[in-house]
Amino acid sequence: MSNTFSASPTLVDPSRVTAGQTIRTTEIARLCDLQNYIFATGGTHNVISQTYDDSCFVQDSTSNVTMSEWYIPILSRSHNDLVVNISGFCGTAGAQVLVSLTFPISTNKYTTTIDITDTSRYGGGFNTGTITKPSTELEEFAIVSIDVKAPTGDEVEILGIQARWSPLTSPISGGVKAIGSARYIPQGTQRQSADRPLSSRFGVETLENINILRKRGRVLLNWSGVASASSSSALSVAANPPIGLGILDRQVMFSEVALFSGMNETDNLRIQIYVKAAGITSPDTISLDIFNHRLILTANGWTGFSIELVANEIDRSNEFGLSMYRVGVDSTDTNFNNLLSGYNPIASTPYISALSIIGV
Repeated sequence: MSNTFSASPTLVDPSRVTAGQTIRTTEIARLCDLQNYIFATGGTHNVISQTYDDSCFVQDSTSNVTMSEWYIPILSRSHNDLVVNISGFCGTAGAQVLVSLTFPISTNKYTTTIDITDTSRYGGGFNTGTITKPSTELEEFAIVSIDVKAPTGDEVEILGIQARWSPLTSPISGGVKAIGSARYIPQGTQRQSADRPLSSRFGVETLENINILRKRGRVLLNWSGVASASSSSALSVAANPPIGLGILDRQVMFSEVALFSGMNETDNLRIQIYVKAAGITSPDTISLDIFNHRLILTANGWTGFSIELVANEIDRSNEFGLSMYRVGVDSTDTNFNNLLSGYNPIASTPYISALSIIGV
């Protein structure tokens, strides 16, 4: 059986799969091709994409210092290569970025070290590394963190980071695939040939595949502050990055995305929100309003929330003909009072140091 797929699959003709129509092998072949293509390439867009202003993300320590973290979805147990691109520079050779992929439950960690080769602000571009995880990892989400190390007597500046899962190539290897604990059945050529019976098995597997692929995580918003920045220059001109969410972030930290209203009608199609808090001392808490939900954080570190889609569509829905939503930090009094500001200085106030919103 060959689980092949084309790079640009042709969609099924809807007029040929309605009641009363003869089902052609063409439609079966297109449907199989599309399923395999979506499994192999769906979700392989950016899971992290964040840039920084000049003289912001700076490090002069000669040992690894953890500076940022993000939560990301795992596409499947077959998607094992996370490609990470770092844009940065250092006047002296030897600057490095250690990128780690950690699974919260098992605590297993996989890493890659990326050398920074540019020596000036407008150098050659990205430096790339790949983290390869084993297919035995069962978890559906993981944490990406970056540690930065500078050469002796100099400092490294990071301008941006981007990461995505590598798509699978055709054909998909044989056997049942897994997305988390769910099974995906690749569709081989034996299911598509002429004079083959259209079995109930094929129909059941196709419906299950569609439902499983709908549940695959999609990053809607991913942001991390920059911790432990250090520079030989004064803080007024260097190494003074955003460490936590501030009150003005309510106005700019959001994305407009399509989320389909039918997701509430299918089991387990919910929005996953991961928030990393710092500065909380018992019995204090910090409240954060996101997507019309109030999230209560009681401990430092990452806390996960699973919420239903209850927000209202935005006017832009009419422009795209899709259910569009504003995803990010809500403009509420609660956020105004709790996020960092002149009245809530970081030295004495709990704050949010990272935020990941993952939908489907």
